[in-house]
Amino acid sequence: MSEIHPIIVGTAGHVDHGKSSLVRALTGIDPDRWEEEKKRGLTIDLGFAPLELSGGLRVGLIDVPGHERFLKNMVAGATSIDLAILVVAADDAVMPQTREHLDILDLLGVERGLVALTKVDLVDEETLELAHEDVRELLQGRCLEGAEIHPLSTITGEGVAAFAKRLEEMARDVSPRSHAGSFRMPVQRKFSVKGFGSVLTGIPVAGEIHVGDELYLVGKRQKSRIRGIQAYGSKVEKARTGHSTALNLPDIDLSQVERGDVLSASADLEPTYRIEAELRVVKDMLPLKYGEEVHLHLGTKEAMARVFPLDQAEILPGQTGLAQVHVLGEVVTLSGDFLLLRRLNPPRTLAGGRVIGVGGRRLRRLREEVVERLQAKEQALDLPEERVRLLVEEAGAHGVSIEDCRAKLGWTEEEMTVILEPMVGDKKLFQDPRTRRLFSDRSVRLEQERIAKMLGGWFRKHPTSTTCPISRFRNEKAVEDLLQMALLELEAQGRVASEAGGRIRDLTRQDPLSAAQRKQTAGIRNWLDEAGFRPHAKKELQETYGKDSSLLLECMLEEGQAVETGDGFLWGAESFARALALVEGVCSEHEGVLDIPTLRDRMQTSRKFLIPFLEHLDRLGVTARKGDRRILRRK
Repeated sequence: MSEIHPIIVGTAGHVDHGKSSLVRALTGIDPDRWEEEKKRGLTIDLGFAPLELSGGLRVGLIDVPGHERFLKNMVAGATSIDLAILVVAADDAVMPQTREHLDILDLLGVERGLVALTKVDLVDEETLELAHEDVRELLQGRCLEGAEIHPLSTITGEGVAAFAKRLEEMARDVSPRSHAGSFRMPVQRKFSVKGFGSVLTGIPVAGEIHVGDELYLVGKRQKSRIRGIQAYGSKVEKARTGHSTALNLPDIDLSQVERGDVLSASADLEPTYRIEAELRVVKDMLPLKYGEEVHLHLGTKEAMARVFPLDQAEILPGQTGLAQVHVLGEVVTLSGDFLLLRRLNPPRTLAGGRVIGVGGRRLRRLREEVVERLQAKEQALDLPEERVRLLVEEAGAHGVSIEDCRAKLGWTEEEMTVILEPMVGDKKLFQDPRTRRLFSDRSVRLEQERIAKMLGGWFRKHPTSTTCPISRFRNEKAVEDLLQMALLELEAQGRVASEAGGRIRDLTRQDPLSAAQRKQTAGIRNWLDEAGFRPHAKKELQETYGKDSSLLLECMLEEGQAVETGDGFLWGAESFARALALVEGVCSEHEGVLDIPTLRDRMQTSRKFLIPFLEHLDRLGVTARKGDRRILRRK
């Protein structure tokens, strides 16, 4: 079997200029599939034929319809063309659809091609020269400017061999499109084969797929494993970008499939109804107006849409602008895809360009921040790291999951890992170690600034405090994942430390207590420990050490030098630890159950102090009530 060179050669040109006849002459295959096409001698849909090259190579050749009424079908094929054959009949020369097809190739970024000047057997030398001149003038300033013009006749065979030779040379020289990314294929046709089931055809626009892999019909809740793959009539084990492909997907319900649907290897890819795009308006058209209704063409999909220029009031002929396209329905697309817009009246190709963003909120025009963001997206289309950075930054404080990130970028898991690991390592992005959500450096920096501001406010109100409750940072503006991410980064920088009891210590803060105050706290600690298991009440502290002692107590409680139980009883850290040891000892003697009378006897205390102490242990999770018993929860 010949080896597939994964590029697509496509015809373009006015109706009845000999595109299908040229395809038959080059391949020996009639590209007109439908009975109606054969009866009328008119191509109405895309035709596919394998073009055999010498040395065992094979490429796909698409024959597109030339009639204006079937231009949507031409667009569906043109989005996949790598090498164009512009067909112009010598007896007609340049006609309306010649111009429009060339506009479409131009807008879709097709850069290489040949001109087949057909039907030379019907004209004299002077008419042929005029046709030559007409074509050269047409190509000036367009994508095929300078393309070779080959006179030929499929009736007499004149020039066909020379054209085929040159076409082969150029086809070999065209580098295949990258098959990076998660597999996507817009559906061109659907049919069923007895004994095999559903078959969907199209040309993949990204990725590679193998027999046995699973594919999803995006937005339709349909999936199936691939039973078989054909490319140009032969069974193959894999399909990739640039293959004209037929996939046997037995579990797909054909009644749910429409032309323009998309098959994807990603279960996370979702349809959208908003697209951000960079658009160029055709030179000889009227301006693209704000809110204009158009026909949108994306892959094999056609939909109604409204277009809203964002960086200017309207996009002038021959000019480029940024716009948001609101689709009346849903489409499946990703950044980097090409799109075309056709005016409704008169029906004519109006503009085209590339998708630079998908989804999101409705954007307001002539806003500097909006225009700058879209310009950054356009400039990042071929810069993977920058695309990730912009996507994560756009997600804001809530961040984005790796799965959503991969789906929006159209990458495989391996591709995502290769790009992401160095970015996280260099702290261009931050990843929560628990949830694996991604946050931009800007979001983390802003959250750190919020934390620092709230810490400052806390310590102004509590001048002798050494820590701040983490609960203070949890307000209506807080996002828990981002808060934890920012705290982890502050800890890594040595600026804060997390402590038991849900408190944060500011390591940049100097000791809030003076030497004299530290000496006083030492005295209070000894006074509390001397009380043993019959702790002092708060009012006793103020009576003994004065009203300022409450500020010192706050610091002691945070630092663990004192413990406050219910009813305002204050324990010294040492006496509390000894009481806790007695609880554990009694529980170990009674198979984990706390015997209250035994504990009270060993502590030589009263119910007045014991009950608040035990309730405090319950709140700490040291003990727990189980019926009418209290058990030890930790050893």
